[in-house]
Amino acid sequence: YYITNNLRMADRKTFKFELTNKKYLTFNSKEVKTDLTRWDLGNRISLTTFAYNDFFKDYEAKEFTYDFFNDATVQHNLQVFSSNRQELVTWGNHEIKEVQAEIIPCSITSMDFFDRLVTPGLVREGGAIHKCLDEDIDGFLVSDEIHRMLLTEESDHWELYNEDERQELLFLLFKHLVLGGPVNQYDDKIDRYLEVAKALYKEFITVQKGQRKQKQIGLISKVIKVSAWDGDICWFPGDDHHQTFCYLILNPVNRIVSCF
Repeated sequence: YYITNNLRMADRKTFKFELTNKKYLTFNSKEVKTDLTRWDLGNRISLTTFAYNDFFKDYEAKEFTYDFFNDATVQHNLQVFSSNRQELVTWGNHEIKEVQAEIIPCSITSMDFFDRLVTPGLVREGGAIHKCLDEDIDGFLVSDEIHRMLLTEESDHWELYNEDERQELLFLLFKHLVLGGPVNQYDDKIDRYLEVAKALYKEFITVQKGQRKQKQIGLISKVIKVSAWDGDICWFPGDDHHQTFCYLILNPVNRIVSCF
């Protein structure tokens, strides 16, 4: 989606952003940091939160994304990989000229969503992940059936989740944790992947309870999967790869957005 000169002008509202001191206790906990480090994600993902000035509607996702990445406060507080891709550094001044913004669903309210993983040939009752012969899939050295299920339609278990379910934020968090970084130390059991995915999802997403007689839980967060270009350079997510991603997670009630 290319922002035209008309959209840059004052004929539409402009979203402004301020850095907040919101603390993500789970994301920054010692236990979760240990897991992320083991999966080679500790220095590869960051979480920064901002307040914004106006109410957000779904149809404004592209304008919101454009304003977000062109905001001076955002630019001086976001982190990106250094040129050697070994550490996170402050992004700095840039003029973003093109953005893509896709609203992704976050409607799952129970971890029962993952019960279907316990199936012959994929995950055993005790949580152990079935192994497979080593193969290279999209640059990943795959040695178990969970990785095959996440990466290739040739997996016998690909159809456990349809395309819509695979776009759910909870599924994407699980997928990112399992795939990890280049020197990921894979777990032999599924348990910790699910526990961390649940904990992060619970911390990221805003819940609104129904009326007293209704025990239903509503998720009111909005999640935007984004890409942003400065000329020919795609800064967010960086390149086309399963593990290069950027999500804006909005709490529309409190008007805060976290960049993950």
